[in-house]
Amino acid sequence: MFRAGSARPGGLMIYPRGHLARPLDAVLSAASRLSVLRVLRGVQEGRSGRAVARLAGINHQSAAVALKELEALGVVQSRSWGRKTLWRLDGRRWLVSEILLPMLDQESDHAGGVAAEIKARLRGKCRAVLLVGAAARGRAAPGEPLSLVAIEGGARRGLAGALRELKAELSVRWAVKLDARVLSAREAVLAASLEDAWRLLPDEGPGCVSA
Repeated sequence: MFRAGSARPGGLMIYPRGHLARPLDAVLSAASRLSVLRVLRGVQEGRSGRAVARLAGINHQSAAVALKELEALGVVQSRSWGRKTLWRLDGRRWLVSEILLPMLDQESDHAGGVAAEIKARLRGKCRAVLLVGAAARGRAAPGEPLSLVAIEGGARRGLAGALRELKAELSVRWAVKLDARVLSAREAVLAASLEDAWRLLPDEGPGCVSA
């Protein structure tokens, strides 16, 4: 696992390889493990294996395997509570406290960051903004455009420019493609695609579309 390199003042240069150098290879090698880590983020008392499976959206067997594998890697710990086994992240571990938890915390802020970007760019430029399509249903796939409908309520020229700026910023900073449409309030009410919409800017003027 180790090989010695050139000497330096005060000791020997050591180059770690394998798992010691790349522990995330094993920890994040399966989607089920990452799903389990997300579910256990912020949990203090622990969760049962069945609760982990349900919240992670995976079957019980997959959750059980992922938990055992993560325990073997020193990332999660278990304790008995009556007939149940409760699981939680092992915060004593450097890998958990310094890498995994900050990473999971940042990931949880991703959607909020995108929403804040949209609000900052479009506030005052339109009456309301609605998220539609797959993203509104929580089923957006990687690389799939984020579909927005902006409801007219201000200067249309200003809104068009703001949407261009928003498209560029979402692409560069958030790696999100934008598919935006501008509709009047009447058009929005009649648009069948808004059945799956939710209001992104509830503080922008009177409500014009029922989310």
